Amino acid sequence: MVAFRRIALAIALVGASATIATPSIALSSGRSVPWASLGRIRPLLVQPSGWGSPIAAQPRSATAGWCTAKGVDIASGAGRPTLVSDRSVGPMLRSSHLALSSSPGSTTAVVACEDVALDPSHPTTIYAAFQAAHGGLIPPSYAVALVTTNMGRSWRFVPPPKGYTLTDFAGFVERPRGVEMLYSARYFFPPKPGQSAAFVTVTSSRGGRSWTDAGLTCPAGAPCVIFGPEAPQGACGMSEWTQSVLVGAVDVAGGPTRWRAAGPVNSISECGSQQLIDTASGDEFLVDRSRSTALLFTHDGVHWTPVSLPKIGGAPVGGRFAPFGEIMTLAANGSLVAVSGTPLATTEHLDMLKAGASAWCTTSAVLPSATRQDPVTALQSSESALVVSFFAPMSMDGRTRDMGVALPLSSLRCRT
Repeated sequence: MVAFRRIALAIALVGASATIATPSIALSSGRSVPWASLGRIRPLLVQPSGWGSPIAAQPRSATAGWCTAKGVDIASGAGRPTLVSDRSVGPMLRSSHLALSSSPGSTTAVVACEDVALDPSHPTTIYAAFQAAHGGLIPPSYAVALVTTNMGRSWRFVPPPKGYTLTDFAGFVERPRGVEMLYSARYFFPPKPGQSAAFVTVTSSRGGRSWTDAGLTCPAGAPCVIFGPEAPQGACGMSEWTQSVLVGAVDVAGGPTRWRAAGPVNSISECGSQQLIDTASGDEFLVDRSRSTALLFTHDGVHWTPVSLPKIGGAPVGGRFAPFGEIMTLAANGSLVAVSGTPLATTEHLDMLKAGASAWCTTSAVLPSATRQDPVTALQSSESALVVSFFAPMSMDGRTRDMGVALPLSSLRCRT
């Protein structure tokens, strides 16, 4: 597992040295606004981008989860995590001819959790996406959705909607009251002007015990912004893999929700860790440090406003492509938290920009050592903790190793 991930890291870093095309922004709202002018932002829901989002954590939930080398860790608050084993997943992938081989000619299956989602209404239900391949060969690398309703004692494939296959799984759509599984056989990079589409999901009101096919809709019929379907992955960084940013609204005649490009901010690089964050004010924030404008917000999904951020250590925030590291999130307490440092060159640390502040500060929260070799891949905040996920298992206390850690938000204080 770790060896496979290190190969993927090498591919990504080689690709990062090439010219990477970052989606351009021609913002229709004109001038930027300073972060300090926004006041306290109250995040309600985080939508991670498709690739590199191995964390399930929401600002209104005390429970968080993250992918590990042996399954999924579940923690309440910042407490010690409980491992949900994925031991039975490998045989399932092999029997379905979807197993990813650890090396050419090998019969050993790689069991790699790459995305996870929790059902707030069913605490023992965990959804996870695992890497898969047709005939054991990559690229491309697919993701297939599985569910456990008994904390890992057994797993089942999520049944795809009628007319779709297991490898048409295109990502989790998390909602305040549940999780939808998005499926698509087509991928938009991004939609052309005037083009729109409807999408199919499967949902479960019984925590994964029974399923219903449905169309992907906006809650309460209001305009909303989502990331579009994930594409099967190639060598991330070696080519331009993008994921669409879509806005939807219910048809006035009562038809299905139609999804179109979200104005000029129509795509993100899929090789990184980007987020869309719903807030109590009804705004939607896009967090993406690969852009020169690393933080933007919209109210209608069409007109976007860039947020100007102070520099970190004298360097602008955003504008650098980094498949790992350089991650940023909006925490439940309203602060921006960013990973600073250059993966594979300098040890990473956490910086924080408090609500209304005009400067970042370095936090006293200590990341596990050796992040120079195994950088941070994702950040996400639960109600009371910041979850940090790493590329490979890290030494946590000198005895245990894990691919993630939950840091109490209360520990994120400015270092004096």
